[in-house]
Amino acid sequence: MSLQLAPRPANEERRVQAVHRTGVIDSGQNTHFSVFCEIAKEVTGFEYIAFSLFDETFQCKISTTNNTDNQKGERNEFNICSYVLLSSEPTLIPDLRHHNKWKDHPAVLSGDGYLGYAGFPVINKDNYALGTFCLLDKKPKSLSDTQIKLVKGLADRIAHQLDIQTDQKELTADAMQRSVKTFHQITGANSFEQLEAFLAVCSGHRVGSDEYQYLVKLNLVDEDPTAGTILNKNGISLQTKMNLQTRIMRRHTVNSDGKANLLDDLLGDL
Repeated sequence: MSLQLAPRPANEERRVQAVHRTGVIDSGQNTHFSVFCEIAKEVTGFEYIAFSLFDETFQCKISTTNNTDNQKGERNEFNICSYVLLSSEPTLIPDLRHHNKWKDHPAVLSGDGYLGYAGFPVINKDNYALGTFCLLDKKPKSLSDTQIKLVKGLADRIAHQLDIQTDQKELTADAMQRSVKTFHQITGANSFEQLEAFLAVCSGHRVGSDEYQYLVKLNLVDEDPTAGTILNKNGISLQTKMNLQTRIMRRHTVNSDGKANLLDDLLGDL
């Protein structure tokens, strides 16, 4: 094999955009995904598990079972996981020494690499393979049908978590933009310090005398002898229009028959 780029998926440009939209690469979120790696290791007995995202150049390890999180490797022809992105089905190679393509991999020839391999694509709701969930072992190793199904489920959970984080990040950014716009439209204020002071009072924090005077001029606060600076009627109305008010959490009663589904849902929210 020559050192060249591994094949790219047909939708590579849009796929890479979807990867960047997650905001996960270089964000130090390994602990958010480590549970999936640990479960896969426990379920399958494979020595090493890694969840990676692939940008335009690198395989970026987000979480692993041997503290190699946040490492990056080039997506070249020697990178087996790069090929997992090309299929919606897992790549299962019980012994790399007997595989037509990978038997000549430098790590296999040297005897220092892994031999058992199972790679699962992590496919998001828009059908983009954002990354891989890979299992490796120093010895030849295969998965049973039940184990394949379980690991597929874990890869799907990772994809679901990525979708949720992406949506939440974008919704939060949109909500912040709308809130800032609403503040400026209603108050006519164009100073970040005034917005920052208002948000501080909304959060129950103290503000300095200058910030307090800003808010008095905007007719948003009063001074309470006990509570200090508080929002007045206008301030409370603005807080509501900016969608900064608290909401009551919904509470559900779950009987014993629904506990299995509840636990499944909770795992999906990890």
